[in-house]
Amino acid sequence: MDRYRTQQQQQQQPQRERTPPVTAPPPRSGSGSASGSGWSGGGWQGGGGSGSGWGQRRTGGYGPGGWYGGWRPPGWAYGSRPSFGLWDGLFLWFLLDNLSRPGYADWFHNHQGDPGYAEWRTEAERRAQDDPDLRRRLDDLDTRLRAQEDRPRDPSYLPPDVPRDVAQAEPQTPPSPGESDGGSGGGWGTLLLLIVLVGGMVVAVTALRRRSSGSRSGGSAMTRSPWGAAASTAAGIVKAKASGASYEPSLFRVGMTLTPDPTPFLLGGGAIKATAPEGAGSMVSVAAVGTLTGGGVTLHRLYLPGGSGFYQLHLGAGGAPDECRWFSVLDEVHPTDNDEWGFWLDPGDGMIGYPQFQTKDGKLYGRLWSPGASRIAPITFDETLTDHRGSRTRRLTAMLYAAPTGAADPAPRTEYVLVTAVEDGGEAWVEVRAGIDVNPASLSLA
Repeated sequence: MDRYRTQQQQQQQPQRERTPPVTAPPPRSGSGSASGSGWSGGGWQGGGGSGSGWGQRRTGGYGPGGWYGGWRPPGWAYGSRPSFGLWDGLFLWFLLDNLSRPGYADWFHNHQGDPGYAEWRTEAERRAQDDPDLRRRLDDLDTRLRAQEDRPRDPSYLPPDVPRDVAQAEPQTPPSPGESDGGSGGGWGTLLLLIVLVGGMVVAVTALRRRSSGSRSGGSAMTRSPWGAAASTAAGIVKAKASGASYEPSLFRVGMTLTPDPTPFLLGGGAIKATAPEGAGSMVSVAAVGTLTGGGVTLHRLYLPGGSGFYQLHLGAGGAPDECRWFSVLDEVHPTDNDEWGFWLDPGDGMIGYPQFQTKDGKLYGRLWSPGASRIAPITFDETLTDHRGSRTRRLTAMLYAAPTGAADPAPRTEYVLVTAVEDGGEAWVEVRAGIDVNPASLSLA
């Protein structure tokens, strides 16, 4: 990181030639709903530095050092489907953006009868209705295709410098015979598993409702918002609140116990990437406490043992938590050189701060902190991290993204992706975490 910063300073006069910043289209409606807390503001796809695989298959490489040589998709390629038939979606947009390269227009000529190409072309024509630059590129492609229309076609053709595993989409794994309907024996096992899971969910939801109803005072009804519930049940979260005193962040301490609630993870199922804390449903001791300052806000983190994840809380004006989210690890990337650090942090086109971030399954998350159509600088936090060894300070350069889960109530409505460059002592790396909203009252903080 230090070498990267030195390089950036040296490049201020003159700056080296690089791909110009991209202005992306506005995030899709609903892709970044705020949780209702006062301070929350509201890339697309991450890159392939250090073999991270973000926005790519690990064998590809859309980032520096990969096969695509640092190519950044233009704005008209954002939000596209991850695949079209047999073909990787970004591979097709890459070809269109580089038609002058030898053999690239030939691919379109040879695959004009391919159903995947037809699907992609329909998508491209739809997008071109509102994008003059994309319209010009498609017209250029058509001109090149007309010049080749009398030539024979090879349906297996690929440009000479294109690896097949980069061009083709990831194959879908077929279900095993035991998972198919009517499989002998396997169907009964699946049914039994479903019965156990549903029964566990019912028990967990019942326990949560009883706990929530027990925290009501004065006969006042809880609002439908979990944040309204957090404020009205603060006395049950922190004992100090019972006396009318404001909550003191110093009460977040190493060794304090809490009870992670498994219910939202059971309800979210496959619709969320965040994984439940280890020991969910039982008492867990906090392994480390972090206090983050930056961007005009203060956040508090409660790290659980084993490095599985943390709860991140924001305190409202009265001292009660008005926002609580759980974040678990999705991936960890260790850039090895300045180019790979630039992929994430470059002031012009670094991925941390882009309008959208795309996870490996192709899902897009809109920027939640300061939504907009262009890249912004990520937020820098200084975190004081305290564990059993003492306290230390580390630097976090982060951006938060969000998207609807699509799951029905009462499952989590929104899932978050937190992308952070971490500087801790002499080490630095990039973390990608998935998160969901959590009612702080459900933690039974002690």
